[in-house]
Amino acid sequence: MLAPGALAVLQAINSFNNSMRILEQSLAQAAQLSAAEEVGVIAASREILTSLAQHPDVLAGSGIACRRALQRAIGGLAQYEAAAVVNADGEMTCASGPVRNPVRVHDRDWFLDIKRGADFTVSDLLIGRWLGKWGIVAAVPLHDSDADVVGAVALFINLDWLTARYAKAAPGDNTALALLDSKGEVLTLEPESSMQSRLPPREVIVAHISDRADQGQARAFRTRAIDGTWRLYAISPLLEGRIFVILGTPVLTAVGPLALQVAWGVLTPFLMWALAIAVVWFGIEHLVVRWITYLERITSAYASGRHGVRPERVSAAPAEIRSLGETFSRMADLISSRENELRESLHQKELLVREIHHRVKNNLQLVMSLLNLHARRIRDPRAEEAFAEARSRINALATLHRRLYESESLQEIDLHWFLEDLCSELRRGGLSRGRNVELIVESPSEVIGPELAVPLGLLVTEAITNAYKHAFVDRAHGRILVQVERVSPEQLLIRIRDDGSGFDPESLSADSTGLGRSLIEAFVRQLHGELQIRSENGTIVEVRFPAPARRQQEVRCSA
Repeated sequence: MLAPGALAVLQAINSFNNSMRILEQSLAQAAQLSAAEEVGVIAASREILTSLAQHPDVLAGSGIACRRALQRAIGGLAQYEAAAVVNADGEMTCASGPVRNPVRVHDRDWFLDIKRGADFTVSDLLIGRWLGKWGIVAAVPLHDSDADVVGAVALFINLDWLTARYAKAAPGDNTALALLDSKGEVLTLEPESSMQSRLPPREVIVAHISDRADQGQARAFRTRAIDGTWRLYAISPLLEGRIFVILGTPVLTAVGPLALQVAWGVLTPFLMWALAIAVVWFGIEHLVVRWITYLERITSAYASGRHGVRPERVSAAPAEIRSLGETFSRMADLISSRENELRESLHQKELLVREIHHRVKNNLQLVMSLLNLHARRIRDPRAEEAFAEARSRINALATLHRRLYESESLQEIDLHWFLEDLCSELRRGGLSRGRNVELIVESPSEVIGPELAVPLGLLVTEAITNAYKHAFVDRAHGRILVQVERVSPEQLLIRIRDDGSGFDPESLSADSTGLGRSLIEAFVRQLHGELQIRSENGTIVEVRFPAPARRQQEVRCSA
């Protein structure tokens, strides 16, 4: 229904628009018809004036013969009120009719155009000084034997004739018709005339005159007249926009039948749509929508993991819905089967990975046992210390693999318990050499991955080992604190500090750094972190490194 309905509406609207365009064109043509006749009058005026300018009696410029020549030229032509000859000083020396007083036209624009060398000129609308009437003047120059301008011969076209010609375009009593000057003033109506109220307001007329004056074509527009009636108007310029004719007819009269036709063409499809929608809504709601809603609930159950649900009610549904329900049932069976296979495969892989971590841990412990056996035979304190450091590093890796083996997720380690285990192993590793050194861990329950745990565990091992070796020389007791702090959602800060003797910052240079410092810097680079070592009531090693937050619960615990 949508396609034919939309087509019917578009056709009705298109028909209305076409009819309106035809109506506007007809009105514009009616207004322009008179303009075309005026153009013909002007062209005929030029031919008549050119002929008169070559007539010997007219060239004489005065006398009865000149008057008769002018009278014969305009005789029987109602559009020409009078003809006259003007000398070089602008004085009228000969006219087709009697002139009571001397007439001078030296200051008229049309005469000045002739003096400036114009071959033909047409004036604006003016009051003829020798007739006292509104009209326009057409003129050509008079030349002497030396081709110098010695005057002009002019024809006066009266405004009454123009009005009578345009009145032919008025199709009815309610039609508006008037002549306008270039400023939009009405020229042919009395101020109290009923025709005046049929015209648009003056500001509307001025706007259209200003907009169309240079186009030379009639143009139609719609607006409300002074009497409140909507009319369709046409304005046609005359004399290159010096005069305009305006013609208007009521819009209701012109477009009323068209509007009724469009309304019926638009309303009929809407009525058809309303009836079709009511029928379709009932049919779809009863036969389709309620079953789709039911299947939507079934799929929501599948999305939540309840694959045992089956769409049993679709047995009463239409064949298409029933087929769709059966497809959902088969899909749920396949998903359940595939999910079981994936879970079994995942369980096997987890077992394999746990076994790998377990074997790595056992192998590392075996290496530590071998190192312990060799260390017992060593009598050199420096070699024994080197063996202890090696055991500490291997122990850090073994602790990591043990934590991964024991964790629920093979890719996540609780940082707090990892550091607890690591520090416990270091305590038992013999690094204290009989000194009473307290090793404390303060860490939130942060979750990190193995990629961070490996370098971080080794870094902590090196920092604590260095503290055992250098911080408590000639001291029987001390304290080492391992702190972890989240400084932002994307960064962690780990701080290893002791209360030992510290160091002289000026004596610390790249040449004097040992293996422990080099390893710490290497592990910091693996963490993509920033290292800071300073002496402040002992030695403080701080490392900031990126570690996006996974858990926000903090736990502080002392070993």
